[in-house]
Amino acid sequence: MGAGSRRNTGYVIAAVLIVALFAVQFLSSRLGFLISKQLDYSSLDPDDLFMRVSVHHIIQMLCALALIFIIWKLKKTEGFYLRPRLDHKGIKYTVIFCVALTLYYLAIYIIGSFTDSINTYDYELKATNVVGTLAFQLLLSGPSEEILFRSLPIAVMLSTLDPDSKRDRAIAVISAATLFGIAHINLFTLQVPWFQVCYAFVLGIFYGYTFIRSRSVIYPMIMHSMSNVISVGGCYLYMVLFN
Repeated sequence: MGAGSRRNTGYVIAAVLIVALFAVQFLSSRLGFLISKQLDYSSLDPDDLFMRVSVHHIIQMLCALALIFIIWKLKKTEGFYLRPRLDHKGIKYTVIFCVALTLYYLAIYIIGSFTDSINTYDYELKATNVVGTLAFQLLLSGPSEEILFRSLPIAVMLSTLDPDSKRDRAIAVISAATLFGIAHINLFTLQVPWFQVCYAFVLGIFYGYTFIRSRSVIYPMIMHSMSNVISVGGCYLYMVLFN
């Protein structure tokens, strides 16, 4: 079989893997949702803001880690990049990303304060709610979702593509970002929040690029968590100052 035929075969396998990865991500998320519904959080989280979603994210992260372990044992697939690694590119990209996102949200809230166009949260900003939601965003949102939506799909796809090819790495990053965007669609009602889907896709490109360049999922985890903390924390600050 020639090099061209092998490459085409790799692309066909990658296309099949994208469908399989979508199923894995959907089922992992669904399992997390079903298990999280069985527990009572009323004493710790009476407004149901952070405990249920925390359990959901822990379960889906454990599902992803279990699958990664199985794949690693069976195929010795490299490229999951789960170990912490000091990398100057990763640090640089993370700092630039956080600064740029902070400036973006600062502009959004400044403009929103004059146009009254900011959608705020409808729950009380008491200490339990603020600390609980921000702790979830900081400690769980990034680690859980980056393992499931970045480390797993990119490593699996590059195991059948050419990890040394810029084009193939781009295909893996874009595919993972696409799956991440789709995850923000309600597949049961087929409601598509287009801004969230597109926003998740764009951020997924940044996360995936950083994952590839830094060879560590830690930096995308930090970027992801900080993007959520900046967004939610910025809204809390806006509510305190202008409501």
